Amino acid sequence: MRYPDARRDPVTEHRHRHLVADPYRWLEDPDSEDTRRWLREQQALSVGCLERLPGRRRLSRMLRDLAPRPSPSPARTAGSRGFRAGPFGPDERWTLQVRERAGWRTVVGVTDLHPHATVASWQPSPAGSLVAIQVLVAGAEDRTPLSLVDVTTGRVVETVSGTRYSPIEWRADEQAYFCTRGHLDRPGTGVYHHEVGGDVTADELVIGDEAATTRYHVALWHDRWLVVTVRDGTARDTRVSVADVRAGGPLRPLPPAAGASAVVVVDDDDRLVASSSTAGGFGQVLVADRAGDGWGPWRVLLPEDTSGVLAGVTLARTERGRRLVAVRNRDGVSRMTVHDATTGAALTEVGLPGDGTVSSIRPTGDPAVLALTYAGWDTPPSAWRLDVRSGRVTPCDEAPARPDIEVSRHVYHSADGTEVPLTILAGCGAERPRPTLLAVYGGFGIPARPSFQPDLLAWVLNGGYVAVAGIRGGGERGRRWHQEGSGANKGNALADLHAAGDWLVRHGWTRRDQLALLGGSNGGLLAMAAAVQRPEAYAVVGCAGAPFDMIRYERWGLGKAWREEYGSPDEPAGLEVLLSYSPYHNVSAGRRHPATILITGSNDTRVDPLHSRKMAARLQHATTGGPVLHYVVEGAGHTGARGEQGIWKTAAALAFIARHTGLALADDG
Repeated sequence: MRYPDARRDPVTEHRHRHLVADPYRWLEDPDSEDTRRWLREQQALSVGCLERLPGRRRLSRMLRDLAPRPSPSPARTAGSRGFRAGPFGPDERWTLQVRERAGWRTVVGVTDLHPHATVASWQPSPAGSLVAIQVLVAGAEDRTPLSLVDVTTGRVVETVSGTRYSPIEWRADEQAYFCTRGHLDRPGTGVYHHEVGGDVTADELVIGDEAATTRYHVALWHDRWLVVTVRDGTARDTRVSVADVRAGGPLRPLPPAAGASAVVVVDDDDRLVASSSTAGGFGQVLVADRAGDGWGPWRVLLPEDTSGVLAGVTLARTERGRRLVAVRNRDGVSRMTVHDATTGAALTEVGLPGDGTVSSIRPTGDPAVLALTYAGWDTPPSAWRLDVRSGRVTPCDEAPARPDIEVSRHVYHSADGTEVPLTILAGCGAERPRPTLLAVYGGFGIPARPSFQPDLLAWVLNGGYVAVAGIRGGGERGRRWHQEGSGANKGNALADLHAAGDWLVRHGWTRRDQLALLGGSNGGLLAMAAAVQRPEAYAVVGCAGAPFDMIRYERWGLGKAWREEYGSPDEPAGLEVLLSYSPYHNVSAGRRHPATILITGSNDTRVDPLHSRKMAARLQHATTGGPVLHYVVEGAGHTGARGEQGIWKTAAALAFIARHTGLALADDG
């Protein structure tokens, strides 16, 4: 294949005793005419190749059929009004509706806020007069305007910019709220108290600094207790402070026992309930009683349980007293238990629909009933009700249909003997070996959770296998599992990934020429690093939104926030580790590398698209194999494209991988 010309500049720099070459640094500049020309030619090459692949149209139809039908969110109550949001109307665009005496009425649609917006979150004010709606514009996460909408008129009262990842915590009188946003006059973020309709330059700064890597989470309990959680970069430890805003008191740090708390709740009796990390990494629940102007000493309410990682706690109340609902994950699979909130005694094991993932636990109008979202590898996300008295879970709507696949859970051993979990998705009765997608994430303490993914299901329903490896670096087996695959230990994550492929081949699930690596973001980094280390072990690799130049990664996007995960190239030891696996710096010229497709969004503000540009150029120059395609999804961010654009991209990528693993696909018109 003839690739677009990409000059190789003699750019090198000395970094701690190493001479590091960077021949494609010119591709870092997106506005240069050379980069623009290269991008145009790459896009034309990729689109031409992808459009000719057999099976692409068939896959597109399957993806449309498999995509979970968007359903309205469970109704939320605010004052005398009920609210719901979802794809109402013939065009199925996101719409917010309010329930009044005459029934449901549309308040606002997402395209009324911005023509290229998707909704990130929404929250009605306490009495239901206003709704705060946060959107992403063209996928760019650094452009997240927050709009306040008047429920009666549908008019946008005000728009506040720079509220990235911020929840809205309303004051009871609806005249003000707390949120996290960027500073107006300097870098960094902070927690602000904003008067509705007021000038943002007059907002009260509660806490903040100029570090771009600092993240704040804010929660207001009972219109009195403001709880602020501070995390530096991707560090798992946090600092927590509480302020009595009713009395106008300052933020006061909580005692060190909760210094690593992920969530702090203030219950109806003004007790603090905190989920906290532990030395073993599985988490515990602490409680502190109100005492004078502060709180008494922390005591353990739920001790560490090594059967699963504590993922969250929620409070409820029954006629027999307060209840605490705990969610723990083992290898990503959720388990829920109900406890006495005073003593911590276990009362009920929740009967979940299967081995899936629980998320978005919310209160309902009944204090003894919680709403939750459940999903699995073969189960679309769906809303369920949990009665904490019985532990019974029932669907809010008709149970969704499931595709006909088999899900099996396995373990294998890495090079150092560590046991690693592996989940395999297969068609019923499929014979071995089969073309197999080995999917991976393995970073930032995030586990590979069971989730309904149409792309993986389409692959399985066309006769392939999918293997999801829970490698170190993720959060499958506690905090230590993350630490053993991050920073200086990132080599363990790669060893685990290689071992997964070896196990699949050794046990007859697939062959080397049928094995594909698939990863996005950190998973794409690991997939590409593995393919560069052992190119003969894999037939094809697909990466989306991934960092590849690990020597300069801190310069762009959210790179500075990742030092805890990857280490810093500014430090000699950190540079040694990063150079050992940085995909861009470990490509071997004249060697046959797997067929590769690199996908990036033009508006990715987490991982700058330049990583994919540089990686594609280097691979195209070096490999005797291939092909190597670079595809840009215009107007998409880090989380990918939506709608027909997303379907085209996904179908094309799957068809490319099928072509190079031997999975037979035929278009049926």
